[in-house]
Amino acid sequence: MTNPAYDAPLSGRPLSRRDEVLRSTVRLARLIFSAPASSVFLHDAAGEALVLEAISEAREDSLVGWTIPDYSGIAGWVFQSGEAVIADDLDNHSQFNRDFAASTGRIPKAIIAAPLDTGGSVFGVLEVLDPVLGPRGTTAGLELVSELARQCAAALALAGPLPGPAGRHAAAAERLTTLVADLASTDDPNAARTLASLEEIASALSSRRG
Repeated sequence: MTNPAYDAPLSGRPLSRRDEVLRSTVRLARLIFSAPASSVFLHDAAGEALVLEAISEAREDSLVGWTIPDYSGIAGWVFQSGEAVIADDLDNHSQFNRDFAASTGRIPKAIIAAPLDTGGSVFGVLEVLDPVLGPRGTTAGLELVSELARQCAAALALAGPLPGPAGRHAAAAERLTTLVADLASTDDPNAARTLASLEEIASALSSRRG
């Protein structure tokens, strides 16, 4: 079943290192919390949306690729606020996107979620539906889901460019590092002048931050 209010998924793509990290994360989260489902949304800045990139539940392959606005639902609230949350009364929770939940075929009673971020920039959200917190309680549950989100973010950073500003900054830094190395390895006077200019810019930026 699909919902015309949301984008349909694309299936059949080969698994990348990023896909493996995402799938491992949602399956681990589902096992740890004895939950029926867990998912990871990554931010699409161009579309101002959160894209469901991985899900661990019976219909996982048919749901990957669905999107919601980046301000919508519990995931949208976590993305915008950058804070982990446990929402355990969804029937009365103003942020809960019941329409999207219904379109996936599962309406949870509770959600625990944490942001994926690097360098202070949030680029996604890890969610666990109907988690069993047991004796560890709310505080420990939040700490655990937050740690899972941190580990996922770190693994994604190693797997390839991240979405959003964090990924663009990392890619730009990598290109700049390569450029500086190339400039430093040549005797061309123009390269030396360019390198000196870059050093002046770096010094000025460092002084401004200080």
